[in-house]
Amino acid sequence: MKILSVIFLLFFLPTISSGAEPKQEEVLEPVVVTATRIETPLEQVTTSITVITEDEIRAQQAETVLDALRDVPGLDVVQTGSRGSSTSIFIRGSNSNQVLVLVDGMEVNSVTAGLFNFAHLLTDNVERIEVLRGAGGTLHGSKAVGGVIHIITKRGKGAPRLNASVEGGNGSTHRETFSLSGGDKEWSYSITGGFLKTDGFRSTNDDYQNISASARLAYQLTEDASLNGTFWMTETRLGLFNSNNFLSVPDPNDRQEDQFLAGRFEWKHQPTKNWDYRLSLGLTQSHERNVTKADTVDAVNRVSRIRPQIVNPEFQANYRWNQLADLTFGVDWDVRKAEFGGIRPKQNNQAIYVQNRFRLLDERFYLVGGVRWDHNEDFGQEWSPSGSLAYLIPKTGTKFKASYTQSFRAPTFNDLFFPGFSNPDLRAEKAWESNVGIEQRLWKGQLQLETIYFHREVEDLIVFRGFSPENVGQAIFDGVEFILRLRMPWGFSWQGNYTFMNVSDRITRRPKHKGNLTLNYTYGPVNVNFNTHITGRRLDVDTATFNTIDKGGFTRFDLASSYTLPWQPIGVKALSLYGKIENLFNKKYEEADGFRARPLNFLIGIRGVFGKD
Repeated sequence: MKILSVIFLLFFLPTISSGAEPKQEEVLEPVVVTATRIETPLEQVTTSITVITEDEIRAQQAETVLDALRDVPGLDVVQTGSRGSSTSIFIRGSNSNQVLVLVDGMEVNSVTAGLFNFAHLLTDNVERIEVLRGAGGTLHGSKAVGGVIHIITKRGKGAPRLNASVEGGNGSTHRETFSLSGGDKEWSYSITGGFLKTDGFRSTNDDYQNISASARLAYQLTEDASLNGTFWMTETRLGLFNSNNFLSVPDPNDRQEDQFLAGRFEWKHQPTKNWDYRLSLGLTQSHERNVTKADTVDAVNRVSRIRPQIVNPEFQANYRWNQLADLTFGVDWDVRKAEFGGIRPKQNNQAIYVQNRFRLLDERFYLVGGVRWDHNEDFGQEWSPSGSLAYLIPKTGTKFKASYTQSFRAPTFNDLFFPGFSNPDLRAEKAWESNVGIEQRLWKGQLQLETIYFHREVEDLIVFRGFSPENVGQAIFDGVEFILRLRMPWGFSWQGNYTFMNVSDRITRRPKHKGNLTLNYTYGPVNVNFNTHITGRRLDVDTATFNTIDKGGFTRFDLASSYTLPWQPIGVKALSLYGKIENLFNKKYEEADGFRARPLNFLIGIRGVFGKD
């Protein structure tokens, strides 16, 4: 109780002040790139997309990208235990390996498992996150059956600026970060480093360590040509407390170490006013090492290693037909390979895509059509067409939208080759999806409402049955998303969303009902953020018997706050105190059966911004 009292005072003491009603700040319309692969105002997007801004990440004091993603409609986050434990993302009921994850345009999904483990990706250098809710196969290819999550890093600008923060909390948790950014007419840079360490909340072997670094560099060679580079590295160490879950006993010594590296170089050139193109080369690779020491369960010491890699050259050109249309053409080529279990699989995939986006009726009607051709050396040729439209009624603030997309996903290396848990006879998944929605803005945009109906059918869906994957025929996903955003007087804002989803097959960890509520208060130097996450009942797999079970729902509450101090020492642009309580009421719950989520945990820190104007 003493700890909670101190934190309560830290959060709310600065708010006890009087004054006039805070002035409502103008909110600029976001510009997104994931939906069309070119910069497009959010109002003109014909599909369903969520943008998480840097301000929203900061208001939540989100430590990791997975924390920031929890509020997205139609998206489920499942983490198997404490910090650093494996984390999967499901969009509108899709498998986690049907969600494509990009960092500044480069794919970071695992070649072996197909999914991306969000447990280790920190928010230190994140400018915004774009989530395409729904299939994106035409532009983004295989793995985008369920949607796309695109993490976009910060671009340096202005005078050199140094940011540094130090924070600590229970579970012997501490985190330190720094970032250096700046830029002029020629150069821009944003470099970030961070260290996170915790002992966890279990009796033994629950510790976690994360060392991360990232950089985004750009050089403007001429007025219309630039060279850009993005780099991301994490090195993690994790105690696997839950390795013996099937025996209902903790594991005292299993360990996992992971080194992840991603990099991309890009050349951008705009020869004419209406035409631009880019050439890029990306590399993503990791080295995962699992160590099992002899104990009462394991008779001998074992070490396993997994080394996946993706090399991805890419070309994209855009041509603007005055005010009428935007034509996008691209070529993707990726080489995937891995080393695990004594085998070294390799796979090539080449693709060509084209899309045209029309702006009609004085830019009130948007029509988008495209098609993608993929050639996979193991699974042959696949075509992925798509079409979407949006009609705006500016006078009433109304927007109607609809879309149709086809997509496919080839089996992963684990599906095909992993010793003892694979099936070499698997077929590629094929899917189609349709969406119909309406958006309504009222009171000059202070109130925003959105409703979307989605329907997805997947042929030859790959799921685990027993100890190996198999194609299960057809699975149908039907659902509705309701979204509300309200900006109120006195610095208050409120966001809420609810997703109802029905699945035809007995697929686990897909709740029928799910919702999120966020109340945010900003007054001068003070920000307070209260978050509620509601997850309904869903099916899961019993970790002891491996039978399918009905798992109860849960509700989790989080509280975060920050206060910018009123004084600035020499050389300091801003100094702020901040903190967060996760699982405010110490709810005992599990996102995955047998893996207890973190109990009440908190972090309190101080952040400084140094530099000159």
